[in-house]
Amino acid sequence: MAVIDRKSNNEKRNKRIAKNTILMFLRMLLLTIINLYTVRFVLKGLGVIDYGIFNAVAGVVTSASFISAVLALSIQRFFSIALGQEDEERLKTIFSASLNIIIILSITIIILFETVGLWFVSTQMTIPAERMTTAISLYQCSIFVFFFSLLQIPFTAIIFSHEDMGVYAIISTVDSLLRLALAVIITKISIDHLVFYSIGLLVESGVVSLLYIWKGGKYEECHYTKTKDKTLYQHLLQFSGWTMFGSLANMGMNQGNTILINLFFGPISNMAFAIAMQISNAFNALSNSMVLSFRPAMIRSYAESNHYYVNELFYISNKFIFYLLICIAIPIIAEMDCILKIWLGTANEETILFSRLIIIYIVISAISNPITIIMQASGHVKEYHFPVESITLCTLPLTWILFKLHFPSYTVFIAMISTCVIAHIVRLICLRHYYQPFDYIYYVRDFLLPAIGITTLAIGCTFFFKKNIINLSICFILIFLITPSLVLLTAYNIGISKNEKVLLKRFITSFLSKKHV
Repeated sequence: MAVIDRKSNNEKRNKRIAKNTILMFLRMLLLTIINLYTVRFVLKGLGVIDYGIFNAVAGVVTSASFISAVLALSIQRFFSIALGQEDEERLKTIFSASLNIIIILSITIIILFETVGLWFVSTQMTIPAERMTTAISLYQCSIFVFFFSLLQIPFTAIIFSHEDMGVYAIISTVDSLLRLALAVIITKISIDHLVFYSIGLLVESGVVSLLYIWKGGKYEECHYTKTKDKTLYQHLLQFSGWTMFGSLANMGMNQGNTILINLFFGPISNMAFAIAMQISNAFNALSNSMVLSFRPAMIRSYAESNHYYVNELFYISNKFIFYLLICIAIPIIAEMDCILKIWLGTANEETILFSRLIIIYIVISAISNPITIIMQASGHVKEYHFPVESITLCTLPLTWILFKLHFPSYTVFIAMISTCVIAHIVRLICLRHYYQPFDYIYYVRDFLLPAIGITTLAIGCTFFFKKNIINLSICFILIFLITPSLVLLTAYNIGISKNEKVLLKRFITSFLSKKHV
């Protein structure tokens, strides 16, 4: 009977994952288009100088935004575990404890921003004297925007844990549309654009936070009660701390590489690296969007000790992320020179090479996401993040040595890719040690070898088009049509197992049947 119930439960989750995957993919496409237009209107409305002031001053506050992401991830993990264990009292306790942590953290961060941060903006930043008052107003608004983003975390976390991605997709789309509307308005008004935009963002972020609180607050567990569970506070803070170590390691690697490139090669190489980082952010957003719909189900299944379903989701999420990423990555890498010229108007060889190499790095890095989900579900975050992120930080001394030995600027990516591969091996070792159902041989045979073979075939096909088709426009179209089709076709035939084909068909059938109804 328990087996039948578990099978039925898995079927329901398959339907949710299918729906959520489509929703998150559509959301990502829509938000990408909206955000591109938003940046365009903001730049037009503010002008070059005010846009520079906005990015610099608001950037002082948004530099701490990784804290929001880490807290959301950590709280969601604890919610998902409690949901998997069907412990309603634990859910209420987690909600209240997380709210207490966020309130104390918010007060601490606001004090730091209003002292050290305010001093830095007022005395250390290069801002025209006539715009200093406006810059301070912008800074104050940015602090409260950040406060609102922290306040909504427990509510967004519970929405994710219940796998209610439709609510998240709608509210995040409303968020982007409101920001676009605000950007359009500042191109039409006659009052100080930067002041209006700052206040507008403050109001907009408050409205969005209220929407999350309203929708998240509908769940029974989202009611505040006094919580004195010291063990829970300790676990929440420890988990957040080690997850934050991972985020800081990646930030440190990127910022450190920026400094090293500047020291050894100068501003032109820095510009190329900055453009590559923008491409990296876009691919990371795509990758994170793909894994988002799998994460809650994997954590809840782990909490239920439903390891069969955890394994099923682990392998299909790995393949889903990898094959969809290379569908996009290989054509973009092949046509990077053309794409950068369309986007930027011009692009030097260094920028083209940097942009190609960063995509390779992101694709390799992305397949670590399902491993990280299982390790975080297990609670062994210290044993996982410390060795993995320590290897990530080794990129900096390795890059410094290569530059000292007069290697070219692009070797920064060779260092990044090398440490990423080593870190992935360490991830697999950690996974095997702390999650016994994982099998090295099956992982290599079922995922890695087919993935390498399919990638090689797709690269060969792309290379053939580049070498043999003289007309650049036809070549461009063929690469973006044929290469992804080839990847998907071969992935379906040799990249996924029979059971995964059945699961994939169930995903599609359940989504289509729901749409039909």
